[in-house]
Amino acid sequence: MTFNETNGTIKFPDYDMNESFTKFRWKELAPVLVVYSLTFFLGLIGNVVIIASTLCPRLRPLPATPTNVFLGGLATADLLLIIFCIPVKIAKLFSYTWTMGIFLCKSVHYMQSVSAICSVVTLTAMSIERYYAIVHPMRAQYTCTISQARKIVIITWAASFLLGIPMVFTQRHKEVGQRVIAYWCVRDPDAAFLWKAHEVYMLVLVLVLPLTVMAFCYTAICWEIWKVMKRRYHMTSRHALNPNNIDAECIPMTPRQNSMRNGRRVRRENGQTEEESRTMKQVVKMLVAVVVLFAICWGPILIDNVLTAYRILPRQRKGIYKHMNTAFHLMAYFNRWT
Repeated sequence: MTFNETNGTIKFPDYDMNESFTKFRWKELAPVLVVYSLTFFLGLIGNVVIIASTLCPRLRPLPATPTNVFLGGLATADLLLIIFCIPVKIAKLFSYTWTMGIFLCKSVHYMQSVSAICSVVTLTAMSIERYYAIVHPMRAQYTCTISQARKIVIITWAASFLLGIPMVFTQRHKEVGQRVIAYWCVRDPDAAFLWKAHEVYMLVLVLVLPLTVMAFCYTAICWEIWKVMKRRYHMTSRHALNPNNIDAECIPMTPRQNSMRNGRRVRRENGQTEEESRTMKQVVKMLVAVVVLFAICWGPILIDNVLTAYRILPRQRKGIYKHMNTAFHLMAYFNRWT
């Protein structure tokens, strides 16, 4: 592009426009296309199976429990994102502009926001349900029921549709181009305050609040499991070390038989204690992994959006920034697999 200082006109170099729309950088597109395709097919099959296994009475091989109801709601939200958003994202990989109109520009991003909010709120509800089931088992008998779980799933969906509305006003169908008029589907740069407020809103709603609740619930669960296992260990240890704790109706045994029996009992109870200790450690590791994976998958893209809205990161992505943004989007989809 050259600039003529005499008359202030800009001269664009000649190029074949049709060729510019048919040439693609496959080194960049191929990895992303493979990941999106795998996510679509695996997510489609996996979530349909989960929905059929948890929500369909005739096809339900899994027992009807509150946790399975939450899993069905979570799979429905993930399926919604896969069906609405991944095909559009794949189509965008092969286009420099948005050619699907203003309705899809706003509705696709709105449904993506709804799905993300619904998934995160459902994961948070599952952590609260596990908290009551383990820390307050007596209260959980009348609060963590199947009917309550179904009500929570319905409320979660309704709240998600409401909480996702700001995306409709933030996303803009923007006209661009001089020689050829085209459109972009982007955050509205003319409404900088609205853009910044929306990204902070999504960061708090999708990451900060859910992560705080899940961290509290799973920390309380781990602490409760630790206390139960510690009490059980002391009880079994005292029982094993008390050789005189024999039922009155037992047949008297010689000292040698009594010693052999107590030895077998100690080994058996020590084995049970070690097995329960390993189970406890596995449960604790799993709960910690849930919170860590959630933060790793959702944190980068949400923080990246905030930094972009505040111009800390460039809005026009090139080079390393473009690859980082793509990787952050893919990480959010990886959370659907975990």
